[in-house]
Amino acid sequence: MDWKEINTSDLPENEVLAANFKVKTYGYTEKLIGYLHINDAGIILCESESEILENCTHYIDMSTYDIKGVE
Repeated sequence: MDWKEINTSDLPENEVLAANFKVKTYGYTEKLIGYLHINDAGIILCESESEILENCTHYIDMSTYDIKGVE
């Protein structure tokens, strides 16, 4: 799995694993599975049902991987 740098003019619509790799910012090195968008202040966010990760810089598109649950 390779991290893709976020392009603000072409945000993925699928669920992603997002990360903040921008040094000295809130959430640095944190990761979250959710959906990317840009808020009114121009900050790239990843949102799940109950959490938000700010200052996202990179993502992995989860739809490109076949992740099966445990049976």
